[in-house]
Amino acid sequence: MMTLPEQQYLQQVLRSGEEIRWQGRPVPELFTVDTVMSMLGGVLALAICAGWVWLAQDFGWGFGMCSLPAWWGTCLLLSAPWRHRRRLRRTLLLVTTGRVMQLYPGFLGRVKKMDGWKLRPGLLQRYTVQEDGSGDLIFGYNMQVRGTHQTGRSVPFGLQAVPEVEHVATLIQELCKNDDDAR
Repeated sequence: MMTLPEQQYLQQVLRSGEEIRWQGRPVPELFTVDTVMSMLGGVLALAICAGWVWLAQDFGWGFGMCSLPAWWGTCLLLSAPWRHRRRLRRTLLLVTTGRVMQLYPGFLGRVKKMDGWKLRPGLLQRYTVQEDGSGDLIFGYNMQVRGTHQTGRSVPFGLQAVPEVEHVATLIQELCKNDDDAR
C-alpha cells in the first residue's frame, strides 16, 4: 500500500520504538466545494479567453497568441476536480504509537510535505461520519485570518476523507489513553 519513496521517508521520520498501527489513503471525492468554485472560475476564464480571441480577429494573430497563458490557466481551473482527486489518491494517512501523520505527494512520488500531531489526551475533538463509513477527524480549530484582521470564523484542522473513520477514531482515543496511562 505504501510506495517506495514513502517507505524511505518514514524510515527517516519514525522515532525508535514507534510503530505504524493504521495506514490508509483518503477516499477521493470528485466534486468538493473548493473544486466546484475553481471550475466556476474556469468557466468565467473560458468566457474571457473566448472573448479575447473573438476580439483578436481584428488585430491579427499576434494579439490572439497573447491569450495562450490565459488558456493554460483556464484548463488548470477546469481540471481542478480531477487534479484534487489524484492528489488525494496519493496522500497517505498514518496512525503510529506516538503520532497521527499525513504525507502529501510531491514530484515523482516523493513526499513533499508532512503534517503530524503528537498523540495526547483530548487530541481528537470530534469526528464526522459519511454514509460510506468515511469521514473527517477534527483535532482543533484555527481562527481564519484575512489580510490584517481575523474574520471570526474558525476553520477545523485534522484529517479529511478518512476511510473507516470510526475505527480510526477509536484507535486514536485508545492510543491517547494508553499514552496518558504511561505517564
